[in-house]
Amino acid sequence: MTIAPISGVSLPTLTIPVTPVRAVAATVHANTPLPELNPAQIQALAVAEVTRGAAVRQGGLAPLIADLSQAAQDQALPSPVRDAAVRVLAHAPPLASNLTGPDVAKAMARSGLFLEANLAAAPLASPVGHDLKASLLMLRQALSTWLAAAPAPQGHRSAAVPPPPYRAGGTRAQPPAVSRLSPGGPPQVMGQELARETEAALGRVELLQIASLPAETGPEAQVTRWMFEMPFVTPQGASVAQFEVTRDGRGEAGELEPVWRAAFSLDAEPLGPIHARVSLTGAQAGVSLWAERAEGLDRLRADQGLLSAALAAVQLRAEIAVHAGAPPSRAPEAGRLVDQTS
Repeated sequence: MTIAPISGVSLPTLTIPVTPVRAVAATVHANTPLPELNPAQIQALAVAEVTRGAAVRQGGLAPLIADLSQAAQDQALPSPVRDAAVRVLAHAPPLASNLTGPDVAKAMARSGLFLEANLAAAPLASPVGHDLKASLLMLRQALSTWLAAAPAPQGHRSAAVPPPPYRAGGTRAQPPAVSRLSPGGPPQVMGQELARETEAALGRVELLQIASLPAETGPEAQVTRWMFEMPFVTPQGASVAQFEVTRDGRGEAGELEPVWRAAFSLDAEPLGPIHARVSLTGAQAGVSLWAERAEGLDRLRADQGLLSAALAAVQLRAEIAVHAGAPPSRAPEAGRLVDQTS
């Protein structure tokens, strides 16, 4: 399924490819006798197919943001590519100490999770400037048009690939990354690297969308979940925080109100990796913080009183705990992805 063109785009035409769950489902449906698969089974097969494709090519957003920061200044790149790069970079603000809840909510709305749903609800509204996935798709299109006649790339740079996100898999931050593009090098080589990184970033957004789908059965079917990432620019390079927000409609045992939970991980100097898990039931909040580095642990403990006062100011009763290391992670369920490259 595609939706094209999108109004308000400086490129000649922008095609927004919807994460192809329905397309794959249609193929499965055509090749399988109807009595053998019900709609839920078709959807499960479709999601599995999309997951396999996205997991193979996914990569971190931080290297792309770092390289785009340099490439956007290179006048040797075509103006459509530089314009598309600027649109992506607009989703990566400088990391500020006054980050607020509304800032996180805005990042979630613009993260790409809801692109297809928003287009379905308002097909004539342009997502340009309002959605990270749309900006990445614009960049991919601009690079593809430019590099159509360029020779195929010879190999590629090795870079650490973050683990793929999956439902209830916990949050992981991407540490700061700096550009490794060669200044003054052949523009097509730079473009090919950007194309690889853009495709990897799009694969990761698709996995985050899949991780945010509701579970079919079991306790997880009662949980609404959103997993998304928020890029930042820090003095040490581009970094990406990962968030997970859930709403359990069942509530805790004996509770009538739903339980909201939020988790995030951020890796920024000089604190190092920081993790947080917050639960909220009515006016009762539970906050657990982890720091993997001594500097981060000291800062969290020093500011624990400030956090407690801030929660009390909005009439929340809070229990706050600060821990060294990383939070415990759930063991992967059967059928999860296996890294066959190591």
